[in-house]
Amino acid sequence: MKDNFFKKAAVFAAALLILSSSAVAACAWNSGDEIARLKKEVPSLETFGDNSAVIWLRNNESRMLADGSMENRRYTIIMMGERVPEDWKTLRYPVPADGSLVVEEAAWYNPMTGMKEGSLPVTEEKLAGGASVNVISVPDDTVGRAVVIVVKENRANRYGVDETVNMAGSLPIWEQNVSVELPEGMEIFWTGRDMKEPLITKQNNVQRYSWQVMNQLPWHGEGFVTNERPMLSFSSKKGVLHSLRMIREMAASMPPLPLPVSMKGDSARAGAKLIEWVSAPERTLVGYPENWVRAADQIPAEGPWTPWEQTLLLNKWLASQGWTVSLWLEGKMPLDETTPASTTLFAYPVLELKPREGAKSSYFKAGLPFTFDRVPSSIAGTELYGLKDDEYVTKRLPAGSSSDNRLALLWRLKLDDQGKAEGKLDVTVTGGWSDIFSGNEVPSLNKIGTFLLAKINFAIPGMDITPTAVEPLPTGYKLSFDVRCVPGIIHGGSMLLRLPGGIPLRVSEMIGREKKYTLRFPFIIDQKVRMSMPRGFRMLQTPPLKQLGTGTKAVLKESITHWPKKAELLADSTWVVKSREIDGTLAQVLREELAASLRWPVLDLPFRK
Repeated sequence: MKDNFFKKAAVFAAALLILSSSAVAACAWNSGDEIARLKKEVPSLETFGDNSAVIWLRNNESRMLADGSMENRRYTIIMMGERVPEDWKTLRYPVPADGSLVVEEAAWYNPMTGMKEGSLPVTEEKLAGGASVNVISVPDDTVGRAVVIVVKENRANRYGVDETVNMAGSLPIWEQNVSVELPEGMEIFWTGRDMKEPLITKQNNVQRYSWQVMNQLPWHGEGFVTNERPMLSFSSKKGVLHSLRMIREMAASMPPLPLPVSMKGDSARAGAKLIEWVSAPERTLVGYPENWVRAADQIPAEGPWTPWEQTLLLNKWLASQGWTVSLWLEGKMPLDETTPASTTLFAYPVLELKPREGAKSSYFKAGLPFTFDRVPSSIAGTELYGLKDDEYVTKRLPAGSSSDNRLALLWRLKLDDQGKAEGKLDVTVTGGWSDIFSGNEVPSLNKIGTFLLAKINFAIPGMDITPTAVEPLPTGYKLSFDVRCVPGIIHGGSMLLRLPGGIPLRVSEMIGREKKYTLRFPFIIDQKVRMSMPRGFRMLQTPPLKQLGTGTKAVLKESITHWPKKAELLADSTWVVKSREIDGTLAQVLREELAASLRWPVLDLPFRK
């Protein structure tokens, strides 16, 4: 008993030292001095490619305070180029529900002199749902200047440290430092992706862990080829089992709210109606961190809710109606009994649902269309973590089939004797393509023209498209356009015809991949051209057509047929990739098929009368 008292007293005393040292550290920061140092060390902006800005310095400092809470300070210096990046014009910092947040500095400096030239506007907003957010506006006046932002955050009820830090974002980062301070004698558990071992120092009963990363490339999302985000996670507690138990407590804390819709009649149909009602956009909160869950007394009976709250409420409601419901979590990186215990290591919850005994499993993830007996494409092949008999278990979801993820372009055109064509273009987008193109949102009719041109690369001269319809589908949508273009060059009795086609820009991520990589989903890209032509022309020569990958999990087939008597041209290219995991021989096959797919929209066909 006495030993335990002295241990706690020692930890408390060390925490007091950390608290006092944090005040010294805060005073030691000098924005002007840091800018002067970095001006000498950081290469010119041109060195970082076509980026409009670069983060010169990003520091993340966490420490345990005397009351067991966690303090986190974040220092950022951004060198603005010729324009302020869109995602940096408005910065939002939500105040944690169990703590506080203060913007200690928001200003811009002259990078040549290190002198402060202006302050950034900082306002406080209330989000729907009650959370407070500090909003920093970055005006165009900061172009060519070094923007400095310092934020201090305190979180209660931790008795230790617990955080996951994303080490890459939309801008390149020249220098990045993460540090964690704990009373000596307390353990810290950490894991990371693309992270080296920390430097560990001890002074005055305080133990400090420090990581440094130099010249971090930008990260623009998971992509078509899986591109895992560099990150670092640390905690005073250990093990995925502990993390899952914390999630279980969170799920159990959901308030006993009345069912918002009737569950009478067929159980499956009523449950699907409830899922659709809960997931409606008007009942979904935006602007919150991805894993935000409010206290039970702050969660309203009829929404709106955060995506995590939607999932945990459905978990309780559907189970109360006799459904078999299992709560699973996707990890941001592989987890086991040795990794840090932190709920921040979970990307999102997933519900495995069975409306009745013996039914097939269906899966719900907030923000994705729900369909019975189907795994949403964006989580197909994912490893999930859950609890069974108070022990952690894992589950690998089926990877899905290529037919679930279909991108189809159907051209129906009429070509005149001047080489001009007009007609219809239908673009069908389902499964993973819907996710990667628009985050599974159905684009609005007035925006699909610019939307399409931003997602697919066309090589047809003089192409003009007019949106005519948007049709929602169970796992995606179909976009329809009126099309005008000039695919034919006519000289005398000869014509050179550019074959209409397009290729999604994201497949370019496969270029340069030599050995082993993982696709986000298996897929089909299907292109069909049905063209009515002027009479009297005959095709002089069919270009070499590709038949690649026969007998493998990646097959490309092309065909071009011209019927002079009917004056019709039929052209088809179908690329089917059935596997997400690409290595060895399959990687070589895909290199050849990618080259053929990139060539399809620029094929020129010779004709003569």
